[in-house]
Amino acid sequence: MPLVEHRRRVTHPAPAPLPPPEPPEEPLDAEAEIQRLCLELNDAGYTAEISWGRVVVSPWTSISSADVVESLVDMLFPVKRANGWRIHQNVAVHIPPLLDHRIPDLTVTPRHPERHDDMRLHGYGTLLVVEVCSPGTRTVDWYEKPMDYARAGVPLYLVVDPVTAPPTVTLMSGPVGDLAMDDERQPYQEVVTVEAGQPLELPEPFGVKLDTSLIFD
Repeated sequence: MPLVEHRRRVTHPAPAPLPPPEPPEEPLDAEAEIQRLCLELNDAGYTAEISWGRVVVSPWTSISSADVVESLVDMLFPVKRANGWRIHQNVAVHIPPLLDHRIPDLTVTPRHPERHDDMRLHGYGTLLVVEVCSPGTRTVDWYEKPMDYARAGVPLYLVVDPVTAPPTVTLMSGPVGDLAMDDERQPYQEVVTVEAGQPLELPEPFGVKLDTSLIFD
């Protein structure tokens, strides 16, 4: 007697439909991506600058460097108050022609300085920018930032160097106006260096002498 195979038909439920694909995110261009990274680093407490289109993270400010900045603020405050100026720390200066920017340790500006955007000031709209050297930033402060600030039109660049012996304060003034990015000329027409304890005159619109002995006290 032949065997009869009985097969039972089983009906499976239809698979649930897949959700529609999400629209692809708009790709960020290189400039927007670099600025986004820079903002995230600054929001996280780091000092992030952009140099030659690259994000550069600086070490945290030491207590001794912060003390130098405070001493400078004390000396500059009377002329700042008399003229209605502003004194900023950690405000970026735009460096043309790229999207670059630097963040000075101290910046003195008029009451309403000209802005490149909501993050960055135009260098030619500042009155003075200051960098305080540390072992980790000394090369950049001396050899890269003079060119950057001169290209931006910063009229006065003050370099406070407590790393060298004896400590020095250097004022660079008269930025050369037609500097190329790879220019080999001195970026500032006048450079005056004094050792700690010697007075240093800030020209107009400041018209004051800095007591450099107090800077390193």
